[in-house]
Amino acid sequence: MRVRIVHVIARFNQGGTAGWLSELIEGQRREGNEVYLLAGKVEANEREDNRFADLGGIHIQGLSRPISLIQDIIAFGALRKKLISINPDIINTHTAKAGLIGRLAVLSLDKKNTAVVHTFHGHILYGYFGKISTKVFIELEKILGRITDVILVSGEKVKQDLLSRKIGDEAKYIIVRPGIRPVQILSKSRVRQNLSIPDGKIVIGWLGRLTEIKRPDRVLELAKLLPDYIFMIGGDGELLESLTESATPNIIMTGWTTPAEIWSASDIALLTSDNEAQPLSLIEAASAGLPLIGEDVGSVSEVIQDQINGYLTKNLESRLWAIQKLATDLGARQQMGNAASRTAIELFGVDQFLNTHNYAYTKALASK
Repeated sequence: MRVRIVHVIARFNQGGTAGWLSELIEGQRREGNEVYLLAGKVEANEREDNRFADLGGIHIQGLSRPISLIQDIIAFGALRKKLISINPDIINTHTAKAGLIGRLAVLSLDKKNTAVVHTFHGHILYGYFGKISTKVFIELEKILGRITDVILVSGEKVKQDLLSRKIGDEAKYIIVRPGIRPVQILSKSRVRQNLSIPDGKIVIGWLGRLTEIKRPDRVLELAKLLPDYIFMIGGDGELLESLTESATPNIIMTGWTTPAEIWSASDIALLTSDNEAQPLSLIEAASAGLPLIGEDVGSVSEVIQDQINGYLTKNLESRLWAIQKLATDLGARQQMGNAASRTAIELFGVDQFLNTHNYAYTKALASK
């Protein structure tokens, strides 16, 4: 199946979704498809992923994440004009705002042969906005679900959360697991030397956007209570300055870094988010053979198999226990790290990721 595909996302900032789309677009192009990437510009406190330019990404004015009636109208017009020019067979929208504007733009064109696919990389049902704003978004998603041919979700829990709010019909849903290439393992001693980490120290790594929903403040809380261990926080975002100012001596703030660097230097991988789909950072850590610790939210439990490749946590007490257990038990670290590596290989390979998208697109086109 060779088709013309347009991917629309609010912004292509450094992070897991950029990696998702990069892998997907490159794979779809290898299969002979004509693929376009449309996105707004990143916010002032973020960095655009270099792969946006490499993929030939096209900026759409006003499409970036902050909600603004004027900018949203501008984005709608600019996106609509671009879609007329491209005339896609399939439009695949990603994230909430781009999903709203992108699907409305397709609807306004009355292109009955264009298949509409939307990907929920997570959801905004809790943790992002106030009650009123969240309720408005849910009502909008209910309407948009009726004009969407296929809904892709990155985990069973995300799917059930959305269905519980009556967003879309279950028959439209397809679960797509991320496709992650194994992280390159670097010399641990060399990476630690570059980061001035003393020999013999246990290092707990954390990687993600430094934003409220990811709860990096919990890492600072843990570091204060566990002064004998090193906590390494990798990432950038609006909380970087405040976190750096509050950090204890056993915290290393790397700024934006690569998965290869942070996971090669770490003994344990940590996730502290209030809301997640399937966490790409943990899957990358798993591919590097690290045991995992993460909050039992969203679809995290589809990556962390509790007490097999890591521990699911729900409060400060369970986080402290899990870290101390793995930090003091080398056998458990090795056993769970090996299990995590198998999870990454068996469940999150690139081939299954591309094949699932092909199936979803074929289903969407068949519905027209």
